[in-house]
Amino acid sequence: MLIINGTAELMKKNGSFNKGDRHEFNMFSLNMPLEEQLVQIEDYLVTRGWDNIEVADNGIVTDPKAIEHGVLLAAYEKAKSEGFAVTINNQALL
Repeated sequence: MLIINGTAELMKKNGSFNKGDRHEFNMFSLNMPLEEQLVQIEDYLVTRGWDNIEVADNGIVTDPKAIEHGVLLAAYEKAKSEGFAVTINNQALL
C-alpha cells in the first residue's frame, strides 16, 4: 500500500478548521505507483475541501504491523476497502 504525506490548504471552513489554513496530511492509496495516482489523489482531496496540495514524501507500507498509531492504522484499513483514506493533522501549520 502506498503512503503519501504532505500539506494541503483548506478551501472552505470545516468545523474547527479555518478556510485558508494549511495542514499536514497522511494518505493511503491501495494503488501504486504515486505517479499514476496523482490525479486521483488530487480529486480525492479536492472533493473533501482541500487544494494547493504539496506531496512531501511517499513510500510503501509492506507490513501494517509497522503502523503504531491507531488513527493511521484505521486509515490503512479503510484504504484497503475503499482505495483511499486520508488523515489530517488537527493543528494548522504556521
